[in-house]
Amino acid sequence: MYKIHFNDLVAVALYSLEKGTICNVDGQETTLIEDIAQGHKFTLKDIKKDQPIIKYGYPIGIAKDIRK
Repeated sequence: MYKIHFNDLVAVALYSLEKGTICNVDGQETTLIEDIAQGHKFTLKDIKKDQPIIKYGYPIGIAKDIRK
């Protein structure tokens, strides 16, 4: 798992991860609620509806209510 920028709300899976995997990214623990394919992103915290999704330190989209 890789967090690109310290302000990011998401991390990138460097390899495929299974549902239930416990990930520790920068001291922040996240249990995956679904399988994550290699190269895809997953959230490090709950992101409420209409909140920007931050990756690379910049907004890359708007959330539709995403659970960690």
